[in-house]
Amino acid sequence: MYYKNTTLFVLLLGLLFISGSIALATSVDRMSLVNLEGYPGKTTKAEITLEGTDLGERSGFWYTHYKKMEGDNDRMDITSWITVEPKDFTIKQGETKVFTVKVKIPRNAELGLWGATSEEAGKEGHSNERRTYIVFKDAPAGGNVYSGLLIPISVKILLSPNPLAPVINFVMQNIIVIVLSIVILVLIGRPLLKRRRK
Repeated sequence: MYYKNTTLFVLLLGLLFISGSIALATSVDRMSLVNLEGYPGKTTKAEITLEGTDLGERSGFWYTHYKKMEGDNDRMDITSWITVEPKDFTIKQGETKVFTVKVKIPRNAELGLWGATSEEAGKEGHSNERRTYIVFKDAPAGGNVYSGLLIPISVKILLSPNPLAPVINFVMQNIIVIVLSIVILVLIGRPLLKRRRK
């Protein structure tokens, strides 16, 4: 009986130690970057903040990953559109690092969702709908055993706004003032033109 209790105690202590070790690594402020919005030919940006939670310094880098599934179309892989700065990093316990994620949308990209099969891809239980990821990997300084953060990313491409939209909005909001101004200019301008003709 003594041996059984001792063995059970050692196993529980080991599990506590292991789970505590797993919790120590790097945390992230956003677990997904789905449904970012942008326009053809433009670059959309987002930020991710990593925080060091390990006791020592960790060194890492990022890369993009496409999870290919049967039946996927060319909208699913947007890895070539993505850059993250900085590329490499070191992080200490309690330190935070901010990364800028840039998604450069091609001019010829069609409207709609790219990088995921649905807008629900960022929600829990919808991992099958995710295709493109940003992966952050890091390891203890000098180590070669990496842990990673897998962050799904997708972008909704919208119809480019009309460059004349601000002018049109201004005219619509000030139509009465504009019409009255034109009437006044015409009324003042007519007598002046008559005088010049004489």
